[in-house]
Amino acid sequence: AGLPVEFGLYSSLVPVYAYAVFGTSRQLAVGPVALISLLLSTGLTLVLENDGKTPENTPNYEEIYGNLAIQTSFLVGICYILMGVFRLGFVTILLSHAVVSGFTSAAAIIIGMTQLKYLFGYSIPSDKSLHKMLVNIFRDIGQFNYKTFLLGSSCVAFLLGMKTLAKKYPKFKYARALA
Repeated sequence: AGLPVEFGLYSSLVPVYAYAVFGTSRQLAVGPVALISLLLSTGLTLVLENDGKTPENTPNYEEIYGNLAIQTSFLVGICYILMGVFRLGFVTILLSHAVVSGFTSAAAIIIGMTQLKYLFGYSIPSDKSLHKMLVNIFRDIGQFNYKTFLLGSSCVAFLLGMKTLAKKYPKFKYARALA
């Protein structure tokens, strides 16, 4: 979400302990999720840009961004508590499966595209729109590092191979955990 590492550590530890006390579902994922981080980052960046504040022209941009992230998290927490108290969980039925599926797929594509810089071995500026991210990838393709790409691709191939092996041959069910 564009925040310092400490925010991620706190937001991954505290909810787990709170959910151990108050939680009711064993299958629910608790903590920072890439999808929520993407939403928060996009929303806060847009709010600050509309206010004329960017990292280039505002010396305390990180402080303002961090404060807005904390305030947003607090307000979302209040909304969650109120929805729980008033038993408003049925509201999620109003979101169609197609909308949720499309949003999740689009977020997965954007998150995957932001990880390509580690696979290609050069810095790729991140962006909110897919076509701008593709332009950023191909603009600096001359900096492509084949060694990083070969190592990353072979690791991904190994992980997928172990997953397939464990599925196809039940005798090797521990291959998935090994990977």
